[in-house]
Amino acid sequence: MKKLIKGFMISALVCFSLASCLKAVNTNVNGENLTANFLQLEYVQDSFQTNINSGLQYFSGSTLLFPPTDAVDTINFQVTYNGPTPTASDLTVTLAADWAAINDNFSNDGITYEKMPDSLYKIITTTVTIKAGKRDGYAQMVVYPSKIDPTKSYMAPIAPSATGTGVSKNFGHIYFHTIGNPMAGSYTWDFYRYNALTNPTFPTGYNGGSFFGANISFLPINPTNIHVPTGYYVQPNYLITFTNTGGVLTNFKAQIDPGELPGAFTANGISMIQQPVITVSPDYKKVTINYVVFNGAAYRNCTDIYTKK
Repeated sequence: MKKLIKGFMISALVCFSLASCLKAVNTNVNGENLTANFLQLEYVQDSFQTNINSGLQYFSGSTLLFPPTDAVDTINFQVTYNGPTPTASDLTVTLAADWAAINDNFSNDGITYEKMPDSLYKIITTTVTIKAGKRDGYAQMVVYPSKIDPTKSYMAPIAPSATGTGVSKNFGHIYFHTIGNPMAGSYTWDFYRYNALTNPTFPTGYNGGSFFGANISFLPINPTNIHVPTGYYVQPNYLITFTNTGGVLTNFKAQIDPGELPGAFTANGISMIQQPVITVSPDYKKVTINYVVFNGAAYRNCTDIYTKK
């Protein structure tokens, strides 16, 4: 079966080395005066990705999307001594949470983040030494996803400091955060596919392509929007939305994510016959979504059932 847990991937131009990627980003994006030296943080998760996932510009890139069943996950990031010249002598950089920055993104997302308690994360590398003549130092932090309450929004804004050296105004923080959502969490997943327009014998009589008892996570986009894949074909994400009025959830809607629909279905000759219809149990623990497509030769009646663990 296809891999079920999806992450966010950002396409970028291929650079010959990570250093050259970062140089391009710093020159073209940073906008600071490179006649002076300063510290910058980068959370570059692969060598083909030029987005450095720090600062408010790349705030979404520092969202923690580890499977909520993981006991512990490791985050690797780096400190860069940016500017016209490398360090003349060894430079000791301290890394710590800067709680004064916890509301920096409020004007963009309207989310009030709670301080991430130390039971949920630990900075393994609290000091980094950038050697004389060098520009980079590397650090690690661990997080404990299974301990995180998925209904709460947490943040640990990490910042560097060093005597006599300034910090980038644009990329001086990595805003590691989770987005709380009352529907977020771990679910079991059953998928029924019927090779017909209707499914009169549901829940029996399903056809090949169905599967049962899989594990899946509802990944929050924001406090009232969720991504979760459907089981059909290349498994594009549903976009599930709802209204939260003092903890009472209403007005549930589901659609195949409009940004994914053209590449996942349309480009493969699959057309929507019935848009997704979502049903949510009164305790919000069971989500059923049904839709119908035509693949150019036959109908496919698809039903995803997610049951919260």
